[in-house]
Parts: sequence; structure tokens; C-alpha cells
Amino acid sequence: MFVAHLIHESGGFQHREEIGRGRGQPYGTTFYGRGYIQLTWEGNYQAASYDIFGDSRLVTNPDCVSASPRLSMRVSVWYWEERVRPQAGSFRNFYATTKAINGGLETSPCHPAAKKRYSFYRKAADVLGVANLAFEG
Repeated sequence: MFVAHLIHESGGFQHREEIGRGRGQPYGTTFYGRGYIQLTWEGNYQAASYDIFGDSRLVTNPDCVSASPRLSMRVSVWYWEERVRPQAGSFRNFYATTKAINGGLETSPCHPAAKKRYSFYRKAADVLGVANLAFEG
């Protein structure tokens, strides 16, 4: 599931910054989505920074999250472990992981973007030999 979300959120690992960042978004332009799983909101930058580095460097320099593929991935792994897993409950429910990442933006498993994410999951699971697939929603 993690790989599918990375692919979806980053446009196939092409983007480490949110496309259309900051436009009309309540969190403004400083803490827009960065990383392969788009880290947003100052509170998430702060928590990631302290957990990964023990200081506030990601808050004082949020651009460093997207400056390198390595840190983009490190922050994405942190987000998955700290924010997605605790909220997602059963990891047999793919939509629960989508909701933990994107909140209500993809309002149901039937939403076109949610269906696209799930198709990435099925393809990644096939390549990785995952036989016990999570259900869509």
C-alpha cells in the first residue's frame, strides 16, 4: 500500500512538491505538500523534524524536504509510520490508508482519484507478489 501511495502522491516519483501549491489552501504557501507522500501543515513539519532530526530544521527550512530524493523518502516513511498506520486501523482496508493521507479530499472509494490509487496498489501488489490484497474500501 505504501508504494501505491508514493506513486500516486508523487506522480510516479516525478514530483517532490505539490503541484499548484498554496493556491486557495488554508495552510498557505509555506507548509504546502512536499515529499513523495505530500507532507502538509506546520504541525506535521514540526513533528517530522523533531522525530527525524531532534530539532526544528524542517520548519525553519521546509524546502529541504523536497530538495533531495533521500529526505523526501525519509519524511514519507515517517509520515506513513506516524500518521497513516495509527489512523488506518486494519491494513486490509486500502481506503483507510487513503483517508489517513488525504483526509476527505477523496470522499469515498468510488472517487476517481481513490480508484486510481487502488489501481496503483493492485499493480504494485502484483509486481511484489502480494497475494492477500487489501480491499478497496
